[in-house]
Amino acid sequence: MQSFLGVALVLALLSLVASQATNSSQSMDLYILQNQRQYDAKIKQLADELANFKQLFQKQLTAIDVQADSMQLKLEQASAHLDPIILIDSWSKQCVQNYSATIPTITVARDSIIKCKESISGILNAPESTYNTLNNYYKNNVKNGLAQCLKLHPTAQLNYTLCVTKVIGDANKYTITTQNTFYTNLKSSECTADNRIRSSWLCSFGQVYSITTKVEQTQQLIDSCISNKLICGGFERQECPNKSSVTLAQIDPRNDTILNPFKSVTNDMNCLEFRIRR
Repeated sequence: MQSFLGVALVLALLSLVASQATNSSQSMDLYILQNQRQYDAKIKQLADELANFKQLFQKQLTAIDVQADSMQLKLEQASAHLDPIILIDSWSKQCVQNYSATIPTITVARDSIIKCKESISGILNAPESTYNTLNNYYKNNVKNGLAQCLKLHPTAQLNYTLCVTKVIGDANKYTITTQNTFYTNLKSSECTADNRIRSSWLCSFGQVYSITTKVEQTQQLIDSCISNKLICGGFERQECPNKSSVTLAQIDPRNDTILNPFKSVTNDMNCLEFRIRR
């Protein structure tokens, strides 16, 4: 009877130990899984930071595209204003041809503005390198460390537990240090990006001002050229049928008076041409 009780007690103890070992193993698996999920979340967080940075950088440069579109519209309006003038007469056509060459084409104008957009290339080298370092640490160091724990302590649950907690603890410390480095590098990248964005804007504003000035000055010169025809006469001056002549003696500046040259003017005359005779 005592022998039977002894065997039963041993079996019970063995069952309890086995149950505890199973529970401990399951707990460690959950512990590892939970930390791996945290590592995956951390990698996604840093990746999102990089993606948001790139998106914001490009968004802040979209104003330059808007400026290019606005300048294209201005040039199209200038062309729509000047093209009909060419058809008026030869004088107007010559005026347009004389000055319109200073206005850049739409393609040239757009390119000069768009080229002001600086690239994001190289700005994120440091934070991206830090991100890759942490990602590789999770994929290699943590994975290999956990595999080594299982290899060294396949049956010694306590030693296995201590080994795993050390690998996870080291990974958590490395995560904090690397994350701090990542955000320090990202802050530095923001400063570089701000400088490039500011430089891009200054460049585009300069191009817009230069092109706008050329368009306005050209239009003023053309308008002035056309106006001069009204003042000085054009290439195609009509012949006046009414003519009168005066002699040099009559307009001698030494004389205080001259004979009235307008005696022949009548109400139905709209012009009178004078010719000087010697």
